[in-house]
Amino acid sequence: MKIAIYTIALNEEKHVQQWFNSGREADLLLIADTGSTDGTVVAAKALGITVIEIEVKPWRFDVARNLSLDALPEDIDICIQIDMDEVLQPGWREIVEAAFEKGNLWPTYQIVIEWGKDGEVIKSLDHFKIHPRKGFSWKYPIHEVISPDDATIYSRERIPLTVWHHQDKTKSRKGYLEQLELAVQEVPSDWRMNHYLTREYMYTKQSEKIIHTAYKGIDLGYGWDVERASSCIWAADAAHALGYTYWAYEWAIKASELAPTFYEAWHSRAHYAHLLEKWRDCFDSAKKIDRLTKQTHHLVNPAVWSWWGFDLAALSAHKLGRHELALYYGRLALMADPENERLARNLTYYEAALLASKVSTSAQM
Repeated sequence: MKIAIYTIALNEEKHVQQWFNSGREADLLLIADTGSTDGTVVAAKALGITVIEIEVKPWRFDVARNLSLDALPEDIDICIQIDMDEVLQPGWREIVEAAFEKGNLWPTYQIVIEWGKDGEVIKSLDHFKIHPRKGFSWKYPIHEVISPDDATIYSRERIPLTVWHHQDKTKSRKGYLEQLELAVQEVPSDWRMNHYLTREYMYTKQSEKIIHTAYKGIDLGYGWDVERASSCIWAADAAHALGYTYWAYEWAIKASELAPTFYEAWHSRAHYAHLLEKWRDCFDSAKKIDRLTKQTHHLVNPAVWSWWGFDLAALSAHKLGRHELALYYGRLALMADPENERLARNLTYYEAALLASKVSTSAQM
């Protein structure tokens, strides 16, 4: 089988060598350059990478990627789209070939977007950019996806392959909002595009639009529960920013209902219950950190898991007179953020409250 790795690029000179090293086992490496003004093209050609130059106006990611796919020779069997800042794990070719030999022609695999110093995966997602040369094309002007051109059913089995995404966070998001608005205009019923548009409004702090698109997304009635809940969390924060805390609380409740195994949704609910002094719901929601598992996708909020969830559980337990639990959760919060003076002060309050309750109980005996 012949394998091609292909991508689009704009001013990616610093990633060319890494991208080449990662994919050099392929039969063909192809870059569709979209107008680089740095040394991307020269560096790529020097390494033997096939480079074509394309122009897409107005800009759309799907058009650019389809041009790069169309440029691959007809005798290619397997296509792998890897962005310039992504790295394939060693030995990838044997894994991909084995999948195709078994008829797994459009497999899913892991892409890691955040990891610790020891390589521990912190955030990851399923990816799906390995596909046959023919019968597939890209769609959506942004957050584009590869999909079959017809109704062919694919097994979509997961393979033991990992791609590491060394995200370049210096790149501008200019144009993202306009392209997402276009995507939703083109396919109004697409939950994924509505979710991404909600997120982009969150990034640009457009509270009214966050809430509008969140309502629309909920009305669509389908989609990944975590993404649906996250849109509600952003709507809750937007409502609070507009001065409507109870409305924010209602959005947070909706988030917890949509994704009951996603602790970030319960944390949002606990947070707004705390602001409204609904201590029972705050405590019941916050303490779910004890039994829910931290997920590993891009929508995980590390602060929720490190100290904030424990802090809300401690505060609400204290208000409910459950002093031993307040002390327990307060210690966990401070352990996670030992330099936080507020958490340290709160812990002294919890200790004093527990001691006072014990003295009062002894006096009554």
